[in-house]
Amino acid sequence: MSDVSFEFNVPVFAGAPEDGDEPVHRDTPRLEELDWERTRESVLLAEELGFDAAWAPDHLMLGRDQAEYECWTLLSAIAGFTDEIDIGSLVLCNDYRNPALVAKMAATLDVVSEGRLQLGLGAGWHEPEYEAYGWEHRDGFERLMRLDEAIRLMKAMWATDPGEGATFSGERYEIEDAHCEPGPIQEPHPPILVGGTGEEVTLKLVAKHADVWNTDVFNGDPETLAHKIGVIEDHCETVGRDPAELEYSWDGHVICTRDEEQLEELVDLMTPIQFEEEYQDRAPIKTGADAREYFVMGTPEECAEAIEERIDVGVTKFQGWFVDFPETGGMELFADEVMPAFA
Repeated sequence: MSDVSFEFNVPVFAGAPEDGDEPVHRDTPRLEELDWERTRESVLLAEELGFDAAWAPDHLMLGRDQAEYECWTLLSAIAGFTDEIDIGSLVLCNDYRNPALVAKMAATLDVVSEGRLQLGLGAGWHEPEYEAYGWEHRDGFERLMRLDEAIRLMKAMWATDPGEGATFSGERYEIEDAHCEPGPIQEPHPPILVGGTGEEVTLKLVAKHADVWNTDVFNGDPETLAHKIGVIEDHCETVGRDPAELEYSWDGHVICTRDEEQLEELVDLMTPIQFEEEYQDRAPIKTGADAREYFVMGTPEECAEAIEERIDVGVTKFQGWFVDFPETGGMELFADEVMPAFA
């Protein structure tokens, strides 16, 4: 079996333009509306084509009309209608759910999916959702400290023996004799993926707790990936962790086509992408040349070359948003001509 995995990001919100030419969201710039049967069929197709996992983001109001499927409910449904493909959250916002309950939910979903859960976790960031749903939006450092405690609490619950409850007392979370039975199938627990890029706190948290580190579109170029992985390895040395225990994943846009006109159309639709406030020192992705630096795009041969560049710096998991969706030609061509090159 190849050490490289290819994984499908499930379109859970529509991003096509409502008025004018600008997409509402650039992850799904051609999807005009949510349709459950289309979503279901896309996951089944990903499984049929041999993708290793299906990932759902954890937001509550994105895209056209702020319409979006809730992540955990969606993953549970996917577990029920698939047989082999892994399922994962990219990534759960720690503040949206009590971590003791998440530990119980993850154990149950791991059982009912027969060990197919990958648990992606993050500190949260999308302030409009916090405000709309009535959650306190704390500063970034505090959110990260809450995530650190939450992961430790979850691991304590998963480590209990049958009939034994877990007790955890932290500054932010506390449980007493909390049972998690049945426990997860995977030992010692489902793989934990942590998303985020802050070098002093987030990446040290990755080194302490994660099985997988996930990057994002703002850090998807090989040079930045190599730098971030180096920071994580330095943190591993500090916390006494073998860096070989960690995997690294790339999460970004994929355009796989032999049709140059289609490629230009999709790039024009998707760009420009302006980096968020913390990345204002970096130029926005304005052109096709810019996009090639960050995305996997072009002919199958060009896509394979972009993937190889990221493998060379340590990435082994590739989680793709297929920009031509709801058309499926891109993911089918990718599965037929790119994935076999890494089998």
